[in-house]
Amino acid sequence: MSPAKSEKMNSKEKTKKIVDADEYQQARTHLLKQEKEATQLLQSLAAARRELPMVQIPNPDRFKFDTPEGEKSLVDIFDGRDQLIIYHFMLGPGEHAGCVGCSFCMDHIPTLEHLRSRNTSFAAVATAPLSEITTYRTRMGWKFPFYSSAKTHEAWKEAEQAGETVTWKPGNGYDTSDRGLESILSTYHLLDMTPMGRQEVGNGMGKFSLNDEYGVKK
Repeated sequence: MSPAKSEKMNSKEKTKKIVDADEYQQARTHLLKQEKEATQLLQSLAAARRELPMVQIPNPDRFKFDTPEGEKSLVDIFDGRDQLIIYHFMLGPGEHAGCVGCSFCMDHIPTLEHLRSRNTSFAAVATAPLSEITTYRTRMGWKFPFYSSAKTHEAWKEAEQAGETVTWKPGNGYDTSDRGLESILSTYHLLDMTPMGRQEVGNGMGKFSLNDEYGVKK
């Protein structure tokens, strides 16, 4: 967002209507009704997502990943669980930093113990060599598994675009890219509760800095 646009938005917020407690409560009650309707719709969409048909992945054994523990197959990175969420991270060979949007998303990955308690594993993959991935992962302070899919780049063409693939019982899966990723972004959900909101126009995810760049003069 340009400084001019940001200042314009801030000026607009400064003129916010001031009312007494009773009028505020009426407005809040009306909004609460809408919020509950939205919650119910999101629950319905989540149920519909679970009912999406899956695509059979032919010959899953051809997927090989370089990991700190050595080469692993698609079945291996399920880590003994029935479900696997794979994030296709945009970091190619020779790139010193990953996609800002992907990095912003990965900053929101929670401790994995809760996912694992529900029989679900998580891993990110990128086409960069494992050594470059490990260097960037260490820089960002991430703890989740992050593997190289360089050996199966053609099989993972979707890695060129950020997104998640959910696989179940190795060999079946569906894609949640384009829509569905914002649900993990707690920064946005918190900003949505504030008067100034997200302070961006359109898709502003790429306008964030990498997590170690805040406070660094550029």
